[in-house]
Amino acid sequence: MVRCSLVIVAVSLIVCSAAHAQTKPAAVPTTAAPLTEQKVIERVTAAVDRSLEYLASKQKPDGSWDDCNAGNALTILAMLGRGHVPGRGQYKDVLQKGRKYLLKTQREDGLFESRRKAGAGPMYEHGLSTTATAELYGMDPDPDVEEKLRRAVRVIINAQSPNGGWRYNPKPGDHDLSVSVMQIVALRAANNAEIPVPEEVIEKAAKYVRYCAHPNGGYGYQGPAQGAQTSAAGVVSLQLLGKYDDPSVPKTLDLLAKFPVEWSANGIQYWYYFHYYAIQANYQAGGKHWNDWHPRVRELLLDKQNADGSWDVPGGTAENAGVVGPNNIYWTSMATLVLEVYMHFLPAYQR
Repeated sequence: MVRCSLVIVAVSLIVCSAAHAQTKPAAVPTTAAPLTEQKVIERVTAAVDRSLEYLASKQKPDGSWDDCNAGNALTILAMLGRGHVPGRGQYKDVLQKGRKYLLKTQREDGLFESRRKAGAGPMYEHGLSTTATAELYGMDPDPDVEEKLRRAVRVIINAQSPNGGWRYNPKPGDHDLSVSVMQIVALRAANNAEIPVPEEVIEKAAKYVRYCAHPNGGYGYQGPAQGAQTSAAGVVSLQLLGKYDDPSVPKTLDLLAKFPVEWSANGIQYWYYFHYYAIQANYQAGGKHWNDWHPRVRELLLDKQNADGSWDVPGGTAENAGVVGPNNIYWTSMATLVLEVYMHFLPAYQR
């Protein structure tokens, strides 16, 4: 799931030493402290700022962070999610170089193509790259960025399968929810940036997500099931498609609440993928779901951040390091985006 051509989307977490891993974790709150509390704001902001310093330090001279656009797009999104923009402020040059590199990787047909190919096809990183381009355009409506965004959106629209989903390659045919959610987020971001998406594309996508719904809550990879990662992705998909009242949503939110929030290699696979979508799903739902979920995730991430501002993955192993890159760019960007749900700078992730 979470990988260059099998990404995320963007969720697995952080490393601790063997001695630390054996220590009983400190209790974390089960209900939300008001976000107006200054200490909470200061701690989250400080953690995000440290992570962005780390990410900025890892940028290559050509403006990229990795040979795979998944990591490049996620890093750009993490910086935008703190309110930084190209050409202004602390990271003006970092973002300007990152934007230039990302846009340069787009082919004439609109597909974003990575230098390093991994997985079964490019649609994961294309979805992430399109989302980053949409957010860049929304913050700076440059005509060149607009044209590239329109071409990228056309790739997604043309690749939608007859039943409404997407798969690894940019052509209609097979489908799975893990790839589909990436395209749905990208289309929502494009729509927010006033790049129109046909209503029939939205309705077909919603129909596909419903097809993957389990009658007792949850969504599956290619059909009804209750997997943790795809259940979180399914809820977010319907929410971003405007289907907040779909009957499968509350049942799945109840299911998500039963999954453990813990730093363990034996817990949820693709930890970052799961939490990237689970935090958004609970934020969109609000109320008890949000109040019960976010303090636990927040405290865990704050506790597990490395001294240099980065994050690792649970268990101390670089899960999928061969496809997500040689350093902690992927994990750090994902953890940062989870914490940035409090900051509301990215329109695609707002209510």
